[in-house]
Amino acid sequence: MTQSKPRSDDPLEAAFAAARQTTPPLPDGLLARVIADAAAQMPVSERQPFWRLVFGTLGGWPAMAGLAMTACVGVWAGGALTDDLMVALSPVDAAALDIGAGLGAFDLLLVDG
Repeated sequence: MTQSKPRSDDPLEAAFAAARQTTPPLPDGLLARVIADAAAQMPVSERQPFWRLVFGTLGGWPAMAGLAMTACVGVWAGGALTDDLMVALSPVDAAALDIGAGLGAFDLLLVDG
């Protein structure tokens, strides 16, 4: 296929080329009205409180519940575990670490083999 190149002396082609080079002027205030209409259609987000941003960053309410529970256990462990209890649970005393001692009939499930 061959394409014919427009002749440079064609008056119609010269008029089209001139029309492509110039942009038509906008009516007064049209661009401002278009921008104002677009701004009116955009949703406005509300400013979030600081605590909600922190909770969202940490993972939401489920993560905060886990964090609160962990803090409660830490406070309990720090205050309730006395030195006597820590000695009783130390790895030196193997009887204190027997996991099947209080299971009754379920201790057979822990037997290997």
